[in-house]
Amino acid sequence: MKTLANDSIFDPMSMPFHKSVEKIADSSCLQKLLIPFYDRKRTVSVDEIVRLEGCGNYTNFFLKDGTKMLVSRTLKEYETLLDGQAFVRVHKSCIVNLGFVRKFFVKKEGELELMDGQQVKISRRRAQMFMDRIRDFQPIALN
Repeated sequence: MKTLANDSIFDPMSMPFHKSVEKIADSSCLQKLLIPFYDRKRTVSVDEIVRLEGCGNYTNFFLKDGTKMLVSRTLKEYETLLDGQAFVRVHKSCIVNLGFVRKFFVKKEGELELMDGQQVKISRRRAQMFMDRIRDFQPIALN
């Protein structure tokens, strides 16, 4: 039997994750994600994402304009895609954008408040990494 090596015979939605969701760099140095949403792909700028919440094999995107998008990809896949950005995984089901952190409460369990008013708990295991990242975080000033 011959095996086919031609990628064009496969449905684009059945391609591996790294091909169906892309990171796009535009001329203004802002990164964008091409996210599968319903029957099309939507381009979302990385600086518009407030937080990502995982629920099983799905991820909810919360954008700064109040939009909520449900995507059938795991949070782990987006964590690796957004690595090196202003994003930190604060517990097993939430990744936050450091640019939208308003307050950080130090208690027995850490908690932070985002610009949209949501409060997110920080797991004990990830608290030190969050504190290191927020201390070194330099927001990008846009013209």
